[in-house]
Amino acid sequence: MQQERRHKRYRLDPIGITGKMSLSNKVEILDISLGGVALKADRRLNIGKELLIKLQDKEKTLNVAGIVVRSELSGMEKRTNGESITIYTAGMKFKDDSVDAVADFLISNGAQQKRNAHTVKR
Repeated sequence: MQQERRHKRYRLDPIGITGKMSLSNKVEILDISLGGVALKADRRLNIGKELLIKLQDKEKTLNVAGIVVRSELSGMEKRTNGESITIYTAGMKFKDDSVDAVADFLISNGAQQKRNAHTVKR
């Protein structure tokens, strides 16, 4: 059975958006849609927890509230000091009142023009 997403997802490398969260030194955004974001972080994100993520590009910043809908341990990484840290992969659903702000942010970053070339099928 093929799962249909409500919103298209966009890869972030070409459009230069990064993410930050409190208590995390490393946040890597894997893809994003109007409804949510897939990310990797160096801290455990508990399912059902509401968190604030800061989306940034070279010129703009957007703080978006979301709820963690999935989270799993995805591996270990070594830091420059030799210390090992756990990495988690998670999915967050943006709160409903964030959709317009996320749409404006993505459009301002050129995602709308690159939509066809960078859409991820899952």
